[in-house]
Amino acid sequence: MEKNTFVRAWLVIVLAALWLLTYPSVHDRIPWLKEHLRGYNFYESLRSTQPKNKQRDAAKAKAKKPAAPVINPASEIQISAYDANDRYHGLTYLANFYEKLRQRKSQIRIAYYGDSSIEGDLICQTFRDSLQKRFGGKGVGYVGIDNPIPGFRQSVRLSFSNNWQRKTVIDKDPGRFPFGISGENFRALFPRLIVPKDTTGELAAIDTAPPPKPIPVHHWSEWGASKSFYGTRSFSSVRLFYGQSQGDSLAQTIRKVTSTYNGRSREILLDGREILNSITLADSMTTRVRADFKIPGSLPLYGVSLETPNGVIVDNFSLRGNSGRSLMRISQEQLSSFQSTLDYDLIILQYGLNVLNAKLQDYSWYTREMNPVIEHFHKAMPGVPILLIGPSDKSIKTGATMHSDPSVYRITEALRQSAMDKGCGFFSFYEAMGGEDSMVDWVERRRPKLANLDYTHFNSNGAKIAGNFLLTFLLGGHTEYELAYKQRPL
Repeated sequence: MEKNTFVRAWLVIVLAALWLLTYPSVHDRIPWLKEHLRGYNFYESLRSTQPKNKQRDAAKAKAKKPAAPVINPASEIQISAYDANDRYHGLTYLANFYEKLRQRKSQIRIAYYGDSSIEGDLICQTFRDSLQKRFGGKGVGYVGIDNPIPGFRQSVRLSFSNNWQRKTVIDKDPGRFPFGISGENFRALFPRLIVPKDTTGELAAIDTAPPPKPIPVHHWSEWGASKSFYGTRSFSSVRLFYGQSQGDSLAQTIRKVTSTYNGRSREILLDGREILNSITLADSMTTRVRADFKIPGSLPLYGVSLETPNGVIVDNFSLRGNSGRSLMRISQEQLSSFQSTLDYDLIILQYGLNVLNAKLQDYSWYTREMNPVIEHFHKAMPGVPILLIGPSDKSIKTGATMHSDPSVYRITEALRQSAMDKGCGFFSFYEAMGGEDSMVDWVERRRPKLANLDYTHFNSNGAKIAGNFLLTFLLGGHTEYELAYKQRPL
């Protein structure tokens, strides 16, 4: 009897050990287990984390502090460049932006560049909405002539004809037209005239019969307000931006747009000869404007701005797959022209997700890649502060469970170094989320879920929280600046 009890006890221990060893694999294969029970990686728990800690300590030791803090020349107000944990955030380099907020400048404009993380206005729309509620302003800001996924974005209603060609700075064949501030250009497409050939390959004789009636070609775009956010329900001004015509004479080709809003229409000539031209499509409060174009395919259009003359305007410039480097394709002359027209007060650059590679140990090359991008903007838009944002956490499968891609931390440090090198502010979504394995928590344990099952992108709930993270960071610096301003020596 005792022998049977002993055998059964050992059998239970062996079965438990087998279950312990095989559970990670079983958990990974059964959806119900993944949804309701937590997973673990038994094998990874046996590994030491010391090498990772040593690597992070080495990265921190390698980071160089800037030689001297930047002081706002207007107010001589200086704020900190490091947080309580001695991590660089560079808020001192945003002093000019904080001064504009303090002065309540008539319009305060922010350009928010990013990759798929802010596609569809995610993160940015929450950030914009909160700033407009606090500092005023209406309108979603800059919007393209068309968009490959127009229904995804909830902050503006966009519809358009299907005969536009859109080119971006990340296209392999960018075309011959210059890019606007968003890294895009748009041109009207027309049906090709096919001329028949005879059997020898030469052009066929021209038919003496009357030519057929021309195929009607109608190019249009329409932008509407959205009820999803406080500041996007209406706008009082709509400006259209376009470039120089390429290859044909202004005197020979019709270039005009018919603007329709609030039940009235007016025809406007597009006869500008500068590299950047702008016209007003609407000049009173409205919720929708339509533009019907009669233009040649040689005239580049860049986009429109739905705005008010006062308060905060945040332009979302998202391009999926962008590492940031391709922004160099927007010429400095073009950036300077847009700056003269739109007068930006802050530039935000959020990149890094598209260069993640868990096998790479050294990302100093990414610092060297982003530094020229920052210089490019500094030269074209002097005096405009830049805030560099590191990517959110991303998880990859390690054994049977999901863990943070180690390159997220490495890229965060590479971008932090770039911000320090070039005098920019720096914010890390990876750190704001909670650091290592935070994406696993946002996907698997938060209710409602805050990120998608690709363990890379926020869903709408997570993007809202992320937008508030950024807002808290930026306004924290504003509060510090306001306090320093009050305590300044008179």
